[in-house]
Amino acid sequence: MQGKKRTKITDTATFIGLVCVTVICLLPWLLMLRISLISPARFFEMPVAWTAPITLEHFIKVLSGRFPRFLLNSLILSLSATFIVMTVGTLAAFALARFRFKAKENVLFFILSTRMGPPVVFAVPLYILMVNFSLVDTYLGMILLYTFYNLAFAIWMMYGFFQDMPVEAEEAAMLDGLDEFGVFLRVSLPIAAAGLIATAILVFSFTWNEFFYALIMSRNVARTFPAQIPSFFGAFAIDWGGMFASSIMGTIMPLAFGISVRKHLARGLSMGAVK
Repeated sequence: MQGKKRTKITDTATFIGLVCVTVICLLPWLLMLRISLISPARFFEMPVAWTAPITLEHFIKVLSGRFPRFLLNSLILSLSATFIVMTVGTLAAFALARFRFKAKENVLFFILSTRMGPPVVFAVPLYILMVNFSLVDTYLGMILLYTFYNLAFAIWMMYGFFQDMPVEAEEAAMLDGLDEFGVFLRVSLPIAAAGLIATAILVFSFTWNEFFYALIMSRNVARTFPAQIPSFFGAFAIDWGGMFASSIMGTIMPLAFGISVRKHLARGLSMGAVK
């Protein structure tokens, strides 16, 4: 009885702790949502006017401008870059996980090195390359840029998933007549599906939220919504309502995407944790 009571107390304390953490994590988002739904005259009231009348003027103002175009650009670039990154990264990770060669560790380190420095380190050479090939402010240029930005992460993530998979199923498939590529498509890829989905979600989120490269590599044609947020800061005033309304709309897509596949995300991130 004492053990059951102690367990119940522990579960209750854990639940309360998780609720507190959830509230702390959601509070900035809820605060941003509330400010985007009140009139500008009540922005600076302390405490926040949670019971103030709701107004959609900020959302209407943002949606009547060019912001929907920038949201569409973010969606196009994120989906395109994620598809290319996952295709190339998964193939490269499988090859590195299954084939042995002397320079394997050096290749893995070289791939990882592209993520060691901050984005500003690669900004100048990347900008020069994009200018020379006339790729600045183009969809193709931004897709290639985001492919470079996320490829190393996808390779390392998928490499770990393939390393944790048993090779017996692949060997049995090869005995049945499949070649290496057939084993990859019919055996390895289905087994690693949860890890593939988890990696794709993270790559999509990284691309969707990327700000630095979008700010300096795009102007109007391929500009994404994170790079447009600073436009709400004026010389003498800040459009808090428009900025928060834009930010709320920018979080809807990855939030809905993550909620819809949360089971796959949790399963993929925990692959290999339990032997």
